[in-house]
Amino acid sequence: MKKLLLASTALVLSAGVASAQGVSLSGDARMGLIYDGTDVQMTSRARVTFTLSGETDTGLAFGASFRADNAATRNCVLDPADPLGDFDCTGTGASNGNARMTGGEVFISGDFGKLTMGDVASAARAAAGDLYGVGLTGLGDLNEMAYLDRAGFGGLYTGQSYATAALYEYSIDGFSGYIGLGQNNTARAGDLAAIYAVAFPGVLPLGIVFPGEVVRDNMYSVGASYSFEGLTAAVGYEYSRARATGIPSFTASHLVASVEYEMDGISAKAFAGRAGSDLADAVASRNQYGVSVQGSFDATTVTAFARRSFDRTRAAGIGASYDLGGGASIVGGAVRAAGNTTADFGLSFSF
Repeated sequence: MKKLLLASTALVLSAGVASAQGVSLSGDARMGLIYDGTDVQMTSRARVTFTLSGETDTGLAFGASFRADNAATRNCVLDPADPLGDFDCTGTGASNGNARMTGGEVFISGDFGKLTMGDVASAARAAAGDLYGVGLTGLGDLNEMAYLDRAGFGGLYTGQSYATAALYEYSIDGFSGYIGLGQNNTARAGDLAAIYAVAFPGVLPLGIVFPGEVVRDNMYSVGASYSFEGLTAAVGYEYSRARATGIPSFTASHLVASVEYEMDGISAKAFAGRAGSDLADAVASRNQYGVSVQGSFDATTVTAFARRSFDRTRAAGIGASYDLGGGASIVGGAVRAAGNTTADFGLSFSF
């Protein structure tokens, strides 16, 4: 018991020193029940976020943030037994800035704007964003629209896991502009072959394998938004080109637009996106779109969304939360997609 008390005291003292040096801790947790369409199961999770901050003698702000669950290092390789599948990973995170593993962010900012590297969104996503989410666990995050910086085009385009990503943003008088870059040099030939087999039938056999080949995948994106008296309009464009020895390059483009209005605790948002280049031929539909609404009344917030994705899947969700104060909330929601209904309910905590 004495050793435990001494260790606890040392931890508290060290935390105080770290905070004085611009290092702070925050976190979130949840506990409750989730219905997966068949069974009801318990669910719980706790996460800690480390936030580092500082300032130069000339007034430039800099810092970084990462979660405890992405501070480790992972190595991912393509499974030879399943060349068209995803990677087998053995642990990459904030230690080397791998965006695929959500490995944290590092930034510097000043009068020139803000430059962030690491697990950052594309400029299009930063400008247009997603629909409002529901549920304690997110229920599959089906409120999130598909962008090139994340998997989501009907499972076809999976080369968006950029090992290095950067986002520049600048804001003035209600206007915000964004420029993004993603770079990836990794063994993803199996993914590219799978895309071609669907996008260009007969050009390549579905089971084609490119052992040891390296796919180079670069993404460029721009975005802008303008806010005036509760109304925010945004547009964005992203483009990527993946290529590997032995097969033609695959290009993907995505044009997005969103409109959001907030007034007296009620907000509404509409979103639309259109796929282009080779990607337009690989997805079932070139268009994705959705709407969402959210209203807060005293301590209660009610949220709903509906969307259609590039693979023509329709999803709709509704949820509510009640603020208990002190960072605790009662949260619940339900989502229906592809003929299946999922739901959850429980307690959410923020620290």
